[in-house]
Amino acid sequence: MPVDREAALKRAEKLLRQGKLDGAIEEYVRLIEDQPRDWNAINALGDLYVRAGDADRAVAQFTRVADHLFAEGFLPRAAALYKKALKVRNQHEHTLLQLAEIAARQGVFVDAKTYLRQLEEVRRRRGDQQGLADCRARLAALEGTDETPAPAPAPEVQPEAVRPPPPSDDDPAALFARAQRELAGGSDLHAQAMLTRVLTLDPARHDDVLRLALDLARGGRIDSAHGIVDVVADAALLGGEWQRAIDGLQAFVGLVPHIPALVKLVEVSVDAGLEAPMRAAQAQLADAYLNAGSGAEARVIAEDLLEADRGNEAHRERLRRACALLGVAPPEPEDVTEVLVTEEIEVAPEPDEAVSAAGSEPVEVDLTDALTTVGPAAAPPPLVEKDPYDSALDHLRAGRLTDAADKFEAATRNPRTRVKAAAELGRLHVRRGDVQRGLEWFERAADGPFATPDEGFDVLYDLADALERLGEPARALAVFVDLWAEAGDYRDLRARIDQLSRAQAGRGGVETGSHGR
Repeated sequence: MPVDREAALKRAEKLLRQGKLDGAIEEYVRLIEDQPRDWNAINALGDLYVRAGDADRAVAQFTRVADHLFAEGFLPRAAALYKKALKVRNQHEHTLLQLAEIAARQGVFVDAKTYLRQLEEVRRRRGDQQGLADCRARLAALEGTDETPAPAPAPEVQPEAVRPPPPSDDDPAALFARAQRELAGGSDLHAQAMLTRVLTLDPARHDDVLRLALDLARGGRIDSAHGIVDVVADAALLGGEWQRAIDGLQAFVGLVPHIPALVKLVEVSVDAGLEAPMRAAQAQLADAYLNAGSGAEARVIAEDLLEADRGNEAHRERLRRACALLGVAPPEPEDVTEVLVTEEIEVAPEPDEAVSAAGSEPVEVDLTDALTTVGPAAAPPPLVEKDPYDSALDHLRAGRLTDAADKFEAATRNPRTRVKAAAELGRLHVRRGDVQRGLEWFERAADGPFATPDEGFDVLYDLADALERLGEPARALAVFVDLWAEAGDYRDLRARIDQLSRAQAGRGGVETGSHGR
């Protein structure tokens, strides 16, 4: 039975809002198995794999779409997807080769040579002599080329309405002016392709392109504006500028509560580990869904907001409105006060106070028969509290980062979960931008003991990465070298060591040392 695309996307979206990333991935996988040429869904699945930390599957999705665009002649769009893949796997050979080919076709020979030299180094380390010879032949073919782009080939018939910008046009100012003319003529998709190229050539034009989008929004061209804001956000994300992407999306949704833009703003905020913009965007998105009559989506978000802030009456009102749209009764607010027992309970007098009806002598009471008849009072079932580490993982999956951090910290006090909780705390703080606190937790985790060798390798890698981010390359290199001795060719370890070694050599030597575990 064919998969209903819209229903599948809605299910995936709900799962994402609930923090159920694995479930959302499964929805996209089923959709793509049924509709293998749904390029937008394939790209979105790649983004989900990035969030799940599955780099290999993410790269496979991005390159699948990029290969299609490349074959159809949409070189700038293909290049953007290949670069997206390269950010996930910076030594991916197919991606490097395709980017070199695109750059050569566009006449950007410096870029073509750069990608080929990267590929040459990857193949040299792998010992691929045949591949190495191919790289050198391609580089030799580019020798003597100048940076004047080759004449544009005769236009080919394209199967889609979008025409890529002429490959000979590498002037950002001229491209920006042409994009404005295309927008004035109603050619939104062509303008978006041009503006993607503008930001690739000159990222400093971010504000100019964003202003163009906001002016369109103010003029009532909401869909046109959203297309350009999407280009701006994607360009910022490709450059690793999370806050710039968030600022652009916030500027747009501040003018118009556009549901797709709000969905993206929530997702980017989650990826960046920034809870405040995420919650603000969720509230806006819930209101937009309510105004659109989408009660199911609004309810999921309102429940998530209330889970994080139980006393917020605005969130509770959102939940009431969502339930009204769905025709169901809203849940009653949880009573967080103690339940007071108001009935009077008769208390038996103490033995020395019990007197007979006659008045003076203590009465002996034999409870043997009564206890035998009644039996022992039924004890209430024991309360089984969830392990703090498991609770932390639940909060993390739901996007409740502050609660997750609190539970992980509690889990570090349990010897059984101390190491893995400290490692997760380190990753969580790095994700939220506090690399110094992340480093402190990685150092605690690095003391071990580790449940598996891979767990130890991951912690040491993250520790070295945090050291490098904080401007301590010598210490980072020492940890990477120790890790290399134990793990061998692990992740991109060799490239990181080479990069740091060259940087240290340029500073007059490398401090050596060993990080105790």
